[in-house]
Amino acid sequence: MTSLNDLHVFVEAARLGSLSAAARRLGRTPAAASASLKRLEAELGIRLVERNTRTLRLTPEGMLYRDRVEPGLALLDEARHAIHDECDDVGGEIRLTAPIDFARQVLRPVLNDFQRQHPQVRFTLLAGDEVRDLVSEPLDLAIRFGELPDSALVARKLLDNRRVVVGTPDYFERHGRPRRPEDLLTHNCLIYMSGGMAYRRWPFQRGRQTVVVEVHGDRISNDGSLVREWALDGAGLAFKSELDVRADLAAGRLAEACKEWRGLSLPLHVVFPGGGPRPVRVRRFVEFLRARLQQGEAASRCLPGPSPGQRQAESGPGPG
Repeated sequence: MTSLNDLHVFVEAARLGSLSAAARRLGRTPAAASASLKRLEAELGIRLVERNTRTLRLTPEGMLYRDRVEPGLALLDEARHAIHDECDDVGGEIRLTAPIDFARQVLRPVLNDFQRQHPQVRFTLLAGDEVRDLVSEPLDLAIRFGELPDSALVARKLLDNRRVVVGTPDYFERHGRPRRPEDLLTHNCLIYMSGGMAYRRWPFQRGRQTVVVEVHGDRISNDGSLVREWALDGAGLAFKSELDVRADLAAGRLAEACKEWRGLSLPLHVVFPGGGPRPVRVRRFVEFLRARLQQGEAASRCLPGPSPGQRQAESGPGPG
């Protein structure tokens, strides 16, 4: 009878395009993974893959076999985890990627609290603002902002989000608080860069009215977390995801400008590599994260308004 371990090696190698990568993902040696693949081919009497020292490519028979086997393995894995679905002893590794600032400001406390409830769960978090390939990398999920392009990935929206213009109360005392997007043209704006492109055009909407302003400033970075820290230093104004600065706004470290104008909507998604059932630990974590985000969103709506002193500062000197 064909070994399930051999089938797992084959499916992972097909997904990652590398036998050595599949071995690392499954915690096996390259020699053991190679032996599994040879044993499977010998049992079937067909060649499943064409491989060289670097890459692995499925034969037509291999593609057909993979398409039949992969859903079955997913169902078996789901059945194995289902017996613990109503229990608290969820365990295993969850590998995920998320933008740097979101990882620091939002995910860090969420991971802490989730592991207090499920101490057998281990996390590997790859924080970075670049978009990682979930198909070629052994990742269970990714957290991504914005609209997603059509792909083979499976996405689930966690919540709607928007960008806000923020600065420190001290900055607003020194330079005035912008009320309209056009006021930003006379302020030092902190620019975020992604994919080699500096995002200087900041879009806003109020009712049916849309305004896009091209801002300028003396600092540019491809690290969204650093842009936030520059804003906290009082170096200028940042156009940040509301989630990334929610704690700063609640604590009064940052304050919002252009409040009557909504910044660009950036829905937050969790993205999975392909279809099929998810392990219980992944499903539990996503539900936990979603609940925490919604709790934070509800709390942010209850933030107190500006104090009388802040209102006076806001209606004081114009931007300059």
